[in-house]
Amino acid sequence: MYYRKKPKSTIRKKADKLLQDYIRAKHKGELCWVCGEKPIVCGHHFIYQSQSLSCRYYLPNLIPICRDCHLYAHRWQNLFSAKMTAKLGEAWLNDIEEQRKNGAKFTSEWIQIQYQILQDLAKP
Repeated sequence: MYYRKKPKSTIRKKADKLLQDYIRAKHKGELCWVCGEKPIVCGHHFIYQSQSLSCRYYLPNLIPICRDCHLYAHRWQNLFSAKMTAKLGEAWLNDIEEQRKNGAKFTSEWIQIQYQILQDLAKP
């Protein structure tokens, strides 16, 4: 019997959902890193997924924020970037930039490895 490989997009969607679930669970009960007023609902990719595949599942690239601040981050990207860099520091920014420069070959195998890492992190 022939078994078809799972398409890259299916694995990617599962890994993306697992990543956001992990961020919400890890920061449960904490307040938004930007406004400090509302509960965290997601992890915002500081370096957008479309700009760097190697940063897609890189945890330091994810900023736990509330819904309103997530909209703010996308509307006023430059202001948000400056605010987060001031809060988290130049060393953090340099680390993310280095990860972005390293790059990654976006294959089904690479996504599967990232998915397995996230599954391991999510275990209690």
